[in-house]
Amino acid sequence: MTSTQEHNHQLQQSGNFTAADLEGNKQGQYSETQIKRFKDSRDFIQQTSGKYENKGPLISLIFGVGLLFFCVVLYFVGVFDMLRSSLGGLFLPVLAGAAILAALFVFVIAPRQYQSSVDMYKSMGTPLAEQPIGAIQVIEARAEAYASQGGINRRGHQSSRVSYVLQMDSIKFLITETLMNVIENKRLYRVYCVNDGGVWTLLSIETLE
Repeated sequence: MTSTQEHNHQLQQSGNFTAADLEGNKQGQYSETQIKRFKDSRDFIQQTSGKYENKGPLISLIFGVGLLFFCVVLYFVGVFDMLRSSLGGLFLPVLAGAAILAALFVFVIAPRQYQSSVDMYKSMGTPLAEQPIGAIQVIEARAEAYASQGGINRRGHQSSRVSYVLQMDSIKFLITETLMNVIENKRLYRVYCVNDGGVWTLLSIETLE
């Protein structure tokens, strides 16, 4: 195990923070660099969120085509014939009910779920003047850093790419691969962080042993 001073120096070199950032965070204050980083992130979300708007018809089309293809496959493998034989006179009412449920999903549920995700993404781009960054929080725990095939994305959902995660107790942070390789699992750390829009963001970190 490297010395505390040496390891903290390695953390600063590998993490996206400086000694000045760390000292400010200890006082419960954000550095100008950190504030700019949050502002740039929110500005990016504002600029890109527009391309996800008004996609309801496209979402319905995608799910509709997929459902139609699925039904064609069922028809050719004989599933409909088996259902007709087993259900008899109930086949058409059951088929009509299934069609209604499918239409409800394609034209109502799927577009609404998509729009809900878009609205959540847009809310993360609220300007700092309207929604300031929350207070800095401090977590002391033994660390567990690992690569995750899937991991978590900025919105807290599963992602198909490889992510690098730092877990402190039950809190997870997305970090860089470089920082992950420096952090020593089971070593005691103090993390300065903020929960911004439901997402935990690591500001700075130091070892306590």
